[in-house]
Amino acid sequence: MHRYFHSGLSVASEIELPEWAAFAGGDADEPDVTIVLSEGHMPDFPANGAIFAHGDTVSFAVEGVGGWKLERGCVMTLYPSLAADPRELRLFTLGSAWGLLGYQRGHAMWHGSAVERGGRAVLFCGDSGEGKSTMAAAAIASGAALVADDLSRVELGGGAALLHPSSARIKLWSQAIDQLGWRDRVTERDWMREDKFHCSVPSHHAGDDPLPLAAIVVLATGETLALEPLIGGEALKAVLAGTIYRPDALEAMGLWGEQGALAARVVAQVPVFRLTRPRDLAVLDSAVRLVWEGLSLG
Repeated sequence: MHRYFHSGLSVASEIELPEWAAFAGGDADEPDVTIVLSEGHMPDFPANGAIFAHGDTVSFAVEGVGGWKLERGCVMTLYPSLAADPRELRLFTLGSAWGLLGYQRGHAMWHGSAVERGGRAVLFCGDSGEGKSTMAAAAIASGAALVADDLSRVELGGGAALLHPSSARIKLWSQAIDQLGWRDRVTERDWMREDKFHCSVPSHHAGDDPLPLAAIVVLATGETLALEPLIGGEALKAVLAGTIYRPDALEAMGLWGEQGALAARVVAQVPVFRLTRPRDLAVLDSAVRLVWEGLSLG
């Protein structure tokens, strides 16, 4: 078994997870999560991409890749298709399947990219295409360290909101890579998108303890560069819209209320801002400076 410690959980996996290499370790006799590779016949799964939830079990399938069965937030069983590519199988294992398993455990699993500055984490979130990873990469280029890219667990405890590190690399579009001068940091092409690439970073927190969440920055497109605080219902609505991972899964699992309540508790403790900026890579540096100044993290 391959052993990892990720999102505060000990994981034993029958398949190696190179994407989690920086999280390798741990030898718990009874891991929190076990990932099992089934050699048997794939059971009947719902239609491609659909989520089926019944009791303590959630399942879904991706055509040409395989099926996943999640039980009690503890066991993840993989049923690979005959022609499944290992990279694509891991993509859904560490994405949708891991997120849904976190939901089963009652964790807040948030979609966004995060960096650390001054010992605290800042989470960038927003609609698809708003440039979460690009903003995080620009922040890293200015001296921050990577905490998360795509999916992370937010934990409430001790009167603070904590963000668990979840990634040691970041995915960027080709134009952003060239703008940052990071072409030499490209490690591989993204499996799903031809013009997107995985990049190494100068510094990251993979394998470290969770970090206090200093702020949530919701990204939006506008003609001018501006950072404004959001409060109350407006803040909660913006955070829910910008961070919720696989809302169709929450619907199928009946967990919208639970996840909404978790988000409300986080927003009550963490300042929320909206960063509006033009879709122009040339303003990245200015946007990062505005965030650091606005959050007093300069």
